[in-house]
Amino acid sequence: MFPIRRLCCQSNRIMAGVMKHVTDYTIHANRGSNHEAAGHSGRQGNHHSESSAVLVLLNYRLPRFTPLLWSQACLRVCADGGANRLYDELPQFFPRDDPSVVRLRHKPDVIKGDLDSIRADVRDYYEKLGTIIIDQSHDQETTDLHKCIRFIKESTPQLDKTLLKVLVVGALGGRFDHEAANINVLWTFANSLRIILFSEESSLTLLPTGYVHEIHVDRSFEGPHCGLVPVGAPSLSTTSTGLYWNLDQTPMSFGSLISTCNILDSDVVTVVSDVHLLWTTELRYEP
Repeated sequence: MFPIRRLCCQSNRIMAGVMKHVTDYTIHANRGSNHEAAGHSGRQGNHHSESSAVLVLLNYRLPRFTPLLWSQACLRVCADGGANRLYDELPQFFPRDDPSVVRLRHKPDVIKGDLDSIRADVRDYYEKLGTIIIDQSHDQETTDLHKCIRFIKESTPQLDKTLLKVLVVGALGGRFDHEAANINVLWTFANSLRIILFSEESSLTLLPTGYVHEIHVDRSFEGPHCGLVPVGAPSLSTTSTGLYWNLDQTPMSFGSLISTCNILDSDVVTVVSDVHLLWTTELRYEP
């Protein structure tokens, strides 16, 4: 691994310091004594005071590990039609359980958005259970994910934002314009919250420029494939360690080189760049 000092010197920009990214959540049911068997905690939406994760559900197919992330979150928020997905799809992950019991175990704390997608029966069901419904139909300038992230940022003053992770499921796959809008939210909140977008096959987060990023991966389910992609602007210089094909003050841009189909070569990856980069890892879910 390169010394941090050397990494800092390999960018023309002044580094603000080291930003650590630690995979302290899991998508394996048998990993860690603090993570109960998915969906069987019986807490019905109660907060885990020790958790620093917030789960957001969007209106696209939910990964099969969604109940595991649910059990590790201190706050659960549905973005508009994400409530339909929760209502319809969560019972499918527990085929031996009564669907009504599964739904009671997975009551969201908040449903927020312009509410043009949530079905009336789903809204009525969760409202009767005590879920907070926030109608922001007056705001047509931001996406439902943006609305939820802003709510999380403003309504959790008690949580240390440097430790808080917002885990967003149903964020990748489906319509590409929706994916692009979700990625744009990463840029909007680049320096205030760490947001991780999930599909069943991969995770995606933003590495803001101005930092040496120290990424601690869990190779029991992350990788081996990974990537570094400059989306907002071309990179004139990116340096990495911990990858099979490392970058050494390497320029990257669309139409030229971008670091896709790379491979994790260490439990710790370091990255420094002159622009924001997307960091993506392959996920291996084993039911």
